[in-house]
Amino acid sequence: MREIFEQLAKAINQQQDTVLVTVISSSGSTPRSEGARMLISDSGRIAGTIGGGAVEFRAEQLAKEVLKTRTAIQETFILAPNDVADLGMICGGNVEVLFQFLSYQEPSNLEICNLFQEYNAKNQQCWLISEIGEKPSNRISLYDKASILSSSDLQGLKEADIKQGISIVSSEGGTFLVESLLQTGKVYIFGGGHVAQALVPVLKRLAFYCVVLDDRAELLTAEYFPDADQSIVVDLKHIEETIHVTADDYMVIMTRGHQFDFEVTRQLLPMKPYYIGVMGSKHKIAVQIKRLKESGFEASEIERINMPIGLKIKAETPAELAISVAGELIIKRSEK
Repeated sequence: MREIFEQLAKAINQQQDTVLVTVISSSGSTPRSEGARMLISDSGRIAGTIGGGAVEFRAEQLAKEVLKTRTAIQETFILAPNDVADLGMICGGNVEVLFQFLSYQEPSNLEICNLFQEYNAKNQQCWLISEIGEKPSNRISLYDKASILSSSDLQGLKEADIKQGISIVSSEGGTFLVESLLQTGKVYIFGGGHVAQALVPVLKRLAFYCVVLDDRAELLTAEYFPDADQSIVVDLKHIEETIHVTADDYMVIMTRGHQFDFEVTRQLLPMKPYYIGVMGSKHKIAVQIKRLKESGFEASEIERINMPIGLKIKAETPAELAISVAGELIIKRSEK
Protein backbone atom coordinates (compact mmCIF):
# COMPACT_ATOMS: atom_id res chain seq x y z
CA MET A 1 0.00 0.00 0.00
CA ARG A 2 2.92 2.35 0.48
CA GLU A 3 3.41 2.62 -3.29
CA ILE A 4 -0.33 3.14 -3.83
CA PHE A 5 -0.45 6.06 -1.40
CA GLU A 6 2.81 7.56 -2.69
CA GLN A 7 1.53 7.52 -6.27
CA LEU A 8 -1.91 8.76 -5.23
CA ALA A 9 -0.33 11.75 -3.48
CA LYS A 10 1.81 12.41 -6.56
CA ALA A 11 -1.25 12.27 -8.84
CA ILE A 12 -3.20 14.62 -6.58
CA ASN A 13 -0.33 17.13 -6.55
CA GLN A 14 -0.28 16.93 -10.36
CA GLN A 15 -4.05 17.53 -10.43
CA GLN A 16 -4.84 14.08 -11.81
CA ASP A 17 -7.95 12.09 -10.95
CA THR A 18 -7.44 8.38 -10.32
CA VAL A 19 -9.38 5.18 -9.74
CA LEU A 20 -8.52 2.79 -6.91
CA VAL A 21 -9.18 -0.79 -8.03
CA THR A 22 -9.50 -3.35 -5.21
CA VAL A 23 -10.13 -7.10 -5.21
CA ILE A 24 -12.72 -7.43 -2.45
CA SER A 25 -13.38 -11.16 -2.75
CA SER A 26 -12.13 -14.13 -4.74
CA SER A 27 -12.89 -17.82 -5.04
CA GLY A 28 -11.26 -20.72 -6.81
CA SER A 29 -7.96 -20.32 -8.64
CA THR A 30 -7.48 -16.60 -9.19
CA PRO A 31 -4.40 -14.46 -10.00
CA ARG A 32 -4.55 -12.42 -6.77
CA SER A 33 -6.53 -12.73 -3.56
CA GLU A 34 -8.68 -10.14 -1.81
CA GLY A 35 -6.83 -6.97 -0.88
CA ALA A 36 -4.87 -6.75 -4.15
CA ARG A 37 -4.99 -3.19 -5.46
CA MET A 38 -3.90 -1.01 -8.31
CA LEU A 39 -4.21 2.69 -9.04
CA ILE A 40 -5.29 3.87 -12.49
CA SER A 41 -5.03 7.31 -14.06
CA ASP A 42 -6.01 8.41 -17.56
CA SER A 43 -2.54 7.28 -18.69
CA GLY A 44 -3.07 3.73 -17.36
CA ARG A 45 -1.87 1.78 -14.32
CA ILE A 46 0.48 3.83 -12.15
CA ALA A 47 0.84 1.57 -9.08
CA GLY A 48 0.02 -1.90 -7.83
CA THR A 49 -1.46 -4.90 -9.61
CA ILE A 50 -4.44 -7.22 -9.30
CA GLY A 51 -2.70 -10.10 -11.04
CA GLY A 52 -2.12 -9.12 -14.63
CA GLY A 53 -3.64 -10.91 -17.60
CA ALA A 54 -7.22 -10.62 -18.76
CA VAL A 55 -8.61 -9.57 -15.36
CA GLU A 56 -6.25 -6.65 -15.05
CA PHE A 57 -6.71 -5.63 -18.68
CA ARG A 58 -10.49 -5.57 -18.33
CA ALA A 59 -10.23 -3.80 -14.96
CA GLU A 60 -8.13 -1.05 -16.55
CA GLN A 61 -10.79 -0.60 -19.22
CA LEU A 62 -13.53 -0.28 -16.59
CA ALA A 63 -11.38 2.11 -14.55
CA LYS A 64 -11.14 4.40 -17.56
CA GLU A 65 -14.95 4.42 -17.70
CA VAL A 66 -15.13 5.24 -13.97
CA LEU A 67 -12.79 8.19 -14.59
CA LYS A 68 -15.48 9.55 -16.89
CA THR A 69 -18.58 8.70 -14.84
CA ARG A 70 -16.94 9.50 -11.45
CA THR A 71 -19.14 6.83 -9.90
CA ALA A 72 -17.96 3.87 -7.81
CA ILE A 73 -18.91 0.41 -9.10
CA GLN A 74 -18.45 -3.25 -8.21
CA GLU A 75 -17.84 -5.83 -10.93
CA THR A 76 -17.62 -9.63 -10.82
CA PHE A 77 -15.22 -11.35 -13.22
CA ILE A 78 -15.79 -15.02 -14.01
CA LEU A 79 -12.55 -16.87 -14.66
CA ALA A 80 -14.02 -20.00 -16.20
CA PRO A 81 -14.15 -21.17 -19.83
CA ASN A 82 -17.36 -21.64 -21.78
CA ASP A 83 -19.32 -19.12 -19.74
CA VAL A 84 -21.11 -16.23 -21.42
CA ALA A 85 -19.62 -13.73 -18.96
CA ASP A 86 -16.16 -15.22 -18.72
CA LEU A 87 -12.83 -13.64 -19.67
CA GLY A 88 -11.63 -16.58 -21.69
CA MET A 89 -9.44 -17.91 -18.86
CA ILE A 90 -8.98 -21.52 -17.81
CA CYS A 91 -7.82 -21.08 -14.21
CA GLY A 92 -11.37 -21.10 -12.80
CA GLY A 93 -12.84 -18.94 -10.07
CA ASN A 94 -14.57 -15.62 -9.54
CA VAL A 95 -13.16 -12.23 -8.61
CA GLU A 96 -15.22 -9.33 -7.30
CA VAL A 97 -13.58 -5.96 -7.84
CA LEU A 98 -14.36 -2.51 -6.42
CA PHE A 99 -13.67 0.63 -8.49
CA GLN A 100 -13.52 3.95 -6.59
CA PHE A 101 -13.09 7.35 -8.24
CA LEU A 102 -10.60 9.51 -6.32
CA SER A 103 -10.78 13.18 -7.23
CA TYR A 104 -7.65 15.29 -6.84
CA GLN A 105 -10.00 18.09 -5.72
CA GLU A 106 -11.21 16.11 -2.69
CA PRO A 107 -9.02 17.29 0.25
CA SER A 108 -9.55 14.14 2.30
CA ASN A 109 -7.75 11.99 -0.30
CA LEU A 110 -4.45 13.81 0.19
CA GLU A 111 -5.03 13.89 3.95
CA ILE A 112 -5.31 10.09 3.93
CA CYS A 113 -2.01 9.78 2.04
CA ASN A 114 -0.27 11.91 4.65
CA LEU A 115 -1.93 10.07 7.52
CA PHE A 116 -0.81 6.71 6.14
CA GLN A 117 2.79 7.95 6.03
CA GLU A 118 2.51 8.91 9.71
CA TYR A 119 1.18 5.50 10.72
CA ASN A 120 3.79 3.77 8.57
CA ALA A 121 6.64 5.77 10.10
CA LYS A 122 5.50 4.72 13.60
CA ASN A 123 4.74 1.12 12.59
CA GLN A 124 1.25 1.72 13.98
CA GLN A 125 -1.55 -0.40 12.57
CA CYS A 126 -4.30 1.35 10.63
CA TRP A 127 -7.37 0.25 8.69
CA LEU A 128 -8.62 1.41 5.30
CA ILE A 129 -12.42 1.40 5.21
CA SER A 130 -14.74 1.74 2.20
CA GLU A 131 -18.49 1.46 1.98
CA ILE A 132 -19.51 -1.22 -0.52
CA GLY A 133 -22.66 -3.11 -1.48
CA GLU A 134 -25.46 -2.11 -3.84
CA LYS A 135 -24.28 1.51 -3.86
CA PRO A 136 -20.53 1.53 -3.25
CA SER A 137 -18.96 4.83 -2.26
CA ASN A 138 -15.95 6.66 -3.65
CA ARG A 139 -15.01 7.67 -0.14
CA ILE A 140 -12.00 5.97 1.47
CA SER A 141 -11.20 6.48 5.14
CA LEU A 142 -8.17 5.66 7.27
CA TYR A 143 -8.45 4.96 11.00
CA ASP A 144 -6.60 3.52 13.94
CA LYS A 145 -8.59 1.19 16.19
CA ALA A 146 -9.65 3.84 18.69
CA SER A 147 -10.93 6.21 16.00
CA ILE A 148 -12.93 3.42 14.32
CA LEU A 149 -14.79 2.63 17.52
CA SER A 150 -15.53 6.30 18.21
CA SER A 151 -16.52 7.29 14.67
CA SER A 152 -20.14 8.27 14.07
CA ASP A 153 -19.71 7.35 10.38
CA LEU A 154 -19.06 3.68 11.20
CA GLN A 155 -22.02 2.89 13.40
CA GLY A 156 -22.22 -0.72 14.49
CA LEU A 157 -18.60 -1.69 13.86
CA LYS A 158 -17.34 -3.64 16.86
CA GLU A 159 -13.83 -4.34 18.09
CA ALA A 160 -14.16 -7.93 16.83
CA ASP A 161 -14.59 -6.52 13.30
CA ILE A 162 -11.26 -4.73 13.47
CA LYS A 163 -8.73 -7.47 12.83
CA GLN A 164 -5.68 -8.33 10.80
CA GLY A 165 -6.32 -8.84 7.10
CA ILE A 166 -9.33 -7.92 5.01
CA SER A 167 -13.00 -8.54 5.73
CA ILE A 168 -16.47 -7.47 4.68
CA VAL A 169 -18.54 -6.30 7.64
CA SER A 170 -22.27 -5.55 7.65
CA SER A 171 -23.63 -3.30 10.39
CA GLU A 172 -26.46 -0.89 11.00
CA GLY A 173 -24.39 1.77 9.24
CA GLY A 174 -23.99 -0.22 6.02
CA THR A 175 -21.63 -2.76 4.50
CA PHE A 176 -17.93 -1.99 4.80
CA LEU A 177 -14.69 -3.31 3.40
CA VAL A 178 -12.26 -3.23 6.34
CA GLU A 179 -8.56 -3.93 5.78
CA SER A 180 -5.50 -3.59 7.99
CA LEU A 181 -2.71 -1.97 5.99
CA LEU A 182 0.47 -2.62 7.96
CA GLN A 183 2.27 -5.75 9.02
CA THR A 184 2.95 -4.78 12.62
CA GLY A 185 6.03 -6.04 14.35
CA LYS A 186 9.51 -4.66 13.92
CA VAL A 187 12.48 -6.61 12.58
CA TYR A 188 15.39 -6.07 14.98
CA ILE A 189 18.66 -6.92 13.23
CA PHE A 190 21.52 -7.36 15.68
CA GLY A 191 24.78 -6.72 13.87
CA GLY A 192 25.56 -4.20 11.16
CA GLY A 193 27.81 -6.33 8.98
CA HIS A 194 27.68 -7.21 5.29
CA VAL A 195 24.67 -9.55 5.51
CA ALA A 196 22.64 -6.98 7.45
CA GLN A 197 23.55 -4.33 4.87
CA ALA A 198 22.24 -6.62 2.12
CA LEU A 199 19.18 -7.69 4.13
CA VAL A 200 17.65 -4.33 5.06
CA PRO A 201 16.86 -3.10 1.51
CA VAL A 202 15.28 -6.48 0.70
CA LEU A 203 13.09 -6.38 3.80
CA LYS A 204 12.06 -2.79 3.14
CA ARG A 205 10.83 -3.79 -0.32
CA LEU A 206 8.71 -6.37 1.49
CA ALA A 207 7.20 -3.75 3.83
CA PHE A 208 9.01 -4.84 7.00
CA TYR A 209 9.93 -2.20 9.58
CA CYS A 210 13.70 -2.55 10.11
CA VAL A 211 15.75 -1.62 13.17
CA VAL A 212 19.51 -2.21 13.00
CA LEU A 213 21.43 -2.49 16.27
CA ASP A 214 25.17 -2.65 16.89
CA ASP A 215 27.66 -1.43 19.45
CA ARG A 216 29.76 0.09 16.67
CA ALA A 217 28.39 3.52 15.86
CA GLU A 218 30.56 3.81 12.76
CA LEU A 219 28.47 1.10 11.05
CA LEU A 220 25.10 2.66 11.81
CA THR A 221 25.21 5.39 9.22
CA ALA A 222 23.05 6.39 6.28
CA GLU A 223 25.86 5.22 4.02
CA TYR A 224 25.56 1.62 5.22
CA PHE A 225 21.84 1.57 6.04
CA PRO A 226 19.99 4.17 3.95
CA ASP A 227 16.77 2.12 4.09
CA ALA A 228 16.68 1.35 7.82
CA ASP A 229 13.75 2.80 9.77
CA GLN A 230 16.00 3.07 12.81
CA SER A 231 19.70 2.56 13.54
CA ILE A 232 20.51 2.22 17.23
CA VAL A 233 23.79 1.99 19.11
CA VAL A 234 23.25 -0.63 21.81
CA ASP A 235 25.16 -2.39 24.55
CA LEU A 236 24.76 -5.97 23.31
CA LYS A 237 25.01 -7.28 26.88
CA HIS A 238 22.19 -5.04 28.14
CA ILE A 239 19.73 -4.69 25.27
CA GLU A 240 16.75 -4.18 27.59
CA GLU A 241 18.12 -0.71 28.37
CA THR A 242 17.56 0.33 24.74
CA ILE A 243 14.63 -1.55 23.20
CA HIS A 244 11.20 -2.81 24.21
CA VAL A 245 10.40 -6.15 22.56
CA THR A 246 6.79 -7.15 21.84
CA ALA A 247 5.15 -10.44 20.91
CA ASP A 248 4.85 -9.21 17.30
CA ASP A 249 8.54 -8.55 16.76
CA TYR A 250 11.16 -10.46 14.75
CA MET A 251 14.73 -10.90 16.04
CA VAL A 252 17.53 -11.49 13.52
CA ILE A 253 20.86 -12.20 15.21
CA MET A 254 24.01 -11.85 13.13
CA THR A 255 26.56 -10.04 15.28
CA ARG A 256 30.30 -10.07 14.75
CA GLY A 257 31.03 -12.98 17.09
CA HIS A 258 29.74 -16.15 18.77
CA GLN A 259 29.83 -14.59 22.21
CA PHE A 260 27.67 -11.63 21.25
CA ASP A 261 25.22 -13.90 19.42
CA PHE A 262 24.90 -15.95 22.59
CA GLU A 263 24.49 -12.89 24.81
CA VAL A 264 21.75 -11.45 22.61
CA THR A 265 19.91 -14.77 22.27
CA ARG A 266 20.09 -15.37 26.03
CA GLN A 267 18.45 -12.01 26.69
CA LEU A 268 15.80 -12.31 23.99
CA LEU A 269 14.40 -15.74 24.85
CA PRO A 270 12.64 -14.60 28.07
CA MET A 271 11.19 -11.61 26.19
CA LYS A 272 9.24 -14.04 23.94
CA PRO A 273 9.25 -12.20 20.61
CA TYR A 274 7.33 -13.68 17.70
CA TYR A 275 10.47 -14.88 15.93
CA ILE A 276 14.14 -15.41 16.76
CA GLY A 277 16.68 -16.42 14.11
CA VAL A 278 20.41 -16.91 14.60
CA MET A 279 22.95 -17.05 11.78
CA GLY A 280 25.78 -19.56 11.93
CA SER A 281 27.38 -22.82 10.88
CA LYS A 282 26.28 -26.22 12.19
CA HIS A 283 29.20 -26.22 14.63
CA LYS A 284 28.38 -22.73 15.89
CA ILE A 285 24.72 -23.62 16.36
CA ALA A 286 25.63 -26.76 18.30
CA VAL A 287 27.79 -24.66 20.62
CA GLN A 288 24.98 -22.14 21.06
CA ILE A 289 22.48 -24.85 21.99
CA LYS A 290 24.91 -26.35 24.50
CA ARG A 291 25.55 -22.98 26.16
CA LEU A 292 21.85 -22.13 26.33
CA LYS A 293 21.13 -25.44 28.03
CA GLU A 294 23.94 -24.79 30.50
CA SER A 295 22.35 -21.39 31.18
CA GLY A 296 19.15 -23.09 32.30
CA PHE A 297 16.94 -22.86 29.23
CA GLU A 298 14.61 -25.78 28.54
CA ALA A 299 14.73 -27.65 25.23
CA SER A 300 11.25 -26.33 24.38
CA GLU A 301 12.49 -22.76 24.74
CA ILE A 302 15.57 -23.35 22.62
CA GLU A 303 13.49 -25.00 19.91
CA ARG A 304 11.73 -21.67 19.36
CA ILE A 305 14.94 -20.35 17.85
CA ASN A 306 15.41 -20.72 14.10
CA MET A 307 19.02 -21.94 13.85
CA PRO A 308 20.58 -21.60 11.38
CA ILE A 309 18.45 -18.75 10.14
CA GLY A 310 17.04 -18.69 6.61
CA LEU A 311 15.71 -21.02 3.96
CA LYS A 312 17.98 -23.80 2.72
CA ILE A 313 18.88 -22.46 -0.72
CA LYS A 314 22.66 -23.03 -0.48
CA ALA A 315 23.22 -19.34 0.11
CA GLU A 316 26.81 -18.19 0.53
CA THR A 317 27.21 -14.51 -0.40
CA PRO A 318 25.67 -11.70 1.69
CA ALA A 319 23.12 -11.07 -1.06
CA GLU A 320 22.14 -14.75 -1.20
CA LEU A 321 21.92 -14.96 2.59
CA ALA A 322 19.71 -11.87 2.60
CA ILE A 323 17.29 -13.59 0.21
CA SER A 324 17.35 -16.72 2.36
CA VAL A 325 16.53 -14.80 5.54
CA ALA A 326 13.88 -12.66 3.84
CA GLY A 327 12.19 -15.78 2.49
CA GLU A 328 11.95 -17.25 5.97
CA LEU A 329 10.50 -14.01 7.37
CA ILE A 330 7.88 -13.94 4.61
CA ILE A 331 6.76 -17.41 5.68
CA LYS A 332 6.72 -16.49 9.36
CA ARG A 333 4.73 -13.33 8.66
CA SER A 334 2.12 -15.31 6.73
CA GLU A 335 1.66 -17.61 9.72
CA LYS A 336 0.75 -14.82 12.12
